[in-house]
Amino acid sequence: MTLKTEVLHILDLIPLSTSSIAPAFSIAAAFGVMVFYSGTNSIMGVILLFIPFLISSLVFRSLNKHYPNAGASYHWGLRIIGRTFGGFQAWVVTLAYLFSIPPIVIPAGEYTIDFLVSIKLLGLKALNNTLLLFFISSFWIFLAILILILGTKPTAKFTEIFLGVELFIVISFIVIGIYYLPSHIINTFSYSWFFNLHPNITGLFLTMVVAATILDGWEIDSYAAEESKNPHEWPGLSGIIGLIFVMAIYLIVMPLMLIETPLVKLSNSADPLFLWSTAVIPKYSYIIDIAVIVSTASSLWLTSFILSRAWFAMSRNGLLPNFFSKTSPRGSPYLNILIIGMILFSINFLIVFSKSIFALFSVLLSTAGIFLLGEFMLDNITGLYFFWFGHNNFHSKYHIHWIYRILILFSASFIFFIIIISLYSDFELLIAFIVLLFPSMYFIYKSRSNYKATTI
Repeated sequence: MTLKTEVLHILDLIPLSTSSIAPAFSIAAAFGVMVFYSGTNSIMGVILLFIPFLISSLVFRSLNKHYPNAGASYHWGLRIIGRTFGGFQAWVVTLAYLFSIPPIVIPAGEYTIDFLVSIKLLGLKALNNTLLLFFISSFWIFLAILILILGTKPTAKFTEIFLGVELFIVISFIVIGIYYLPSHIINTFSYSWFFNLHPNITGLFLTMVVAATILDGWEIDSYAAEESKNPHEWPGLSGIIGLIFVMAIYLIVMPLMLIETPLVKLSNSADPLFLWSTAVIPKYSYIIDIAVIVSTASSLWLTSFILSRAWFAMSRNGLLPNFFSKTSPRGSPYLNILIIGMILFSINFLIVFSKSIFALFSVLLSTAGIFLLGEFMLDNITGLYFFWFGHNNFHSKYHIHWIYRILILFSASFIFFIIIISLYSDFELLIAFIVLLFPSMYFIYKSRSNYKATTI
């Protein structure tokens, strides 16, 4: 029931945090929807949400210095505020990451098929072949589970290779896009893309909900804290670096896409990154699909990594059955990883072959962004409580971090406001959100009645 310690260097943690955000996949999967909601102000939506996420990363950094734990968010809430709060957060964390994985699986299959068709290894009929989509999506699930079971260090090494390929291709297209920019201007650049006093408010808030799914993932280093060589210093720091680095990529690629691609086409595209690449260098546009595929694949196993470590910690604390924390000689919680795999195979089958189930999951999966926002809001509440009431328990000299108190209060309030507006604007989403909160009572009960303390 123990993870391997002193496995990950900060040079492993930074690629994990960067790759987990999956910049290429995030842009390909989400930017078209964001442009549909708020047009050129989609960049503004990303910037606005980046602020509370950056504050959240500072909270993670501070809490990691005091409480490094595989349970991260859930553990901090439980230990700092109390068992009821921690039990509730355990369920929110579970939903946030469990619902984040299925939207990765199908695109992994679709992007792979698109690439194979573009290089003529498959015919056009393959694009509508549901059986082929199921098998290729299942292949990526199998690979993700295999990599995770091999252990943390192999997972980190696979991630570094995939991230290297992704960044090389994306940066190459950025350079080419900038080089050809003077002759490719479709929409004239405007600073209002970054800051506009009169945006479409509803569209902007919907954009920020989607943006939650392209700005999360950096926190993986916190869930890998126990496996870090320096658990009190590196986790949290590497997450901040990863978040800022990916945001820099967004602030370069997204304006280029808006300048060089018609907005109507962007907003209606299932893969706006590929659409942009056809404008930049049409003959080799298919290469961008390689970046998206490796980005999607690594995001699949890294999101599963976060969930597996959270479940490991919950099991160790008595909130889940003991087998969730059973580890292999490689230090991998292999049984709960296999459970994640079985869930993903089942969901993949149902989504691909059943339209009615697909419609149901479309509603449920749209809650992923809401629960991710909810997780970070709860983290900010934990941080606020910590800096008001618990921080000086660790220091001999009394002092107050007023900057942290103010920033965290702003961040928690801002995220809460986004959640409320989003739920108010979508009745189906509101009902799904309320229904999905009911099982949290089980986790609260287990947390209050069966809690087993752990100290790292």
